[in-house]
Amino acid sequence: MASVGLAAFVAWAMTGQASALVSSKAEAAEIGAERNPAVVRVEADRGLLDDGLACTGTLIAPRWVITAQHCTNRDRQPGRAYRARDMVVRPAAPGTARWPVVAVWRMGGYDDQTLANDVALLELAEPVTSVTPAGIASRAAPAGTRAEVLGFAGRPAQHAGQVRVTSLASVNTGPCLFPDSPRSSMTFVTSVEGGSTRGDSGGPMFVRRGDRLELQTVTAGAADRVTCEAPDLKGHPQSWVGIYNRVDRASAAWGFITAHVPVG
Repeated sequence: MASVGLAAFVAWAMTGQASALVSSKAEAAEIGAERNPAVVRVEADRGLLDDGLACTGTLIAPRWVITAQHCTNRDRQPGRAYRARDMVVRPAAPGTARWPVVAVWRMGGYDDQTLANDVALLELAEPVTSVTPAGIASRAAPAGTRAEVLGFAGRPAQHAGQVRVTSLASVNTGPCLFPDSPRSSMTFVTSVEGGSTRGDSGGPMFVRRGDRLELQTVTAGAADRVTCEAPDLKGHPQSWVGIYNRVDRASAAWGFITAHVPVG
């Protein structure tokens, strides 16, 4: 039973081309570009026979966007990498602006089954001077922390969801078990009001510290820990689980980030 549950759990987590953000309260969903202009759209397309993809990312330095590694691969499969010229970043504000990508850097140790190390960096052709990059958290968010997840659902407006950080032990209480990934830094969350769904892979989870929102994680996927099927935020929010990779300064991803990005 456990092995069947695990297979279904992990298989669904990777089916979302990019998981957007859904909130059951419309007024909470349409938050507008001015709220988090560092949260951007990530798009890729390799031509006529490629459906392309649309994900979310976060500007963390004038020439650098962080996103999910599976957003940089065709059909989200390792070994089917998009070229940098196939990818483009678009700012949060609706319009025709586009920021070309000149290089894609992928974190080592990515596991498309567990979603561990599902992190990539996009190097932009020119520095962005119109948007202030997001600040990055210094440490992990402890269990019980309230957080905000952001993304796009094929729409020009950002969407938001409210989540709560939980532990792997708390997640693994049903028939669908998620494996531990000792060589990564994973975060699991449950829904408070909405959460991640199709369209927001690679998007940020922010934790508020004082009057500042700090980037904590990058969205990898989601699952229903009870049904082992596609999660239903509206129908079964109590069993929805969000799966994220930490990118804070105490995470496994931090060394990868600082090897490329000049962050202070």
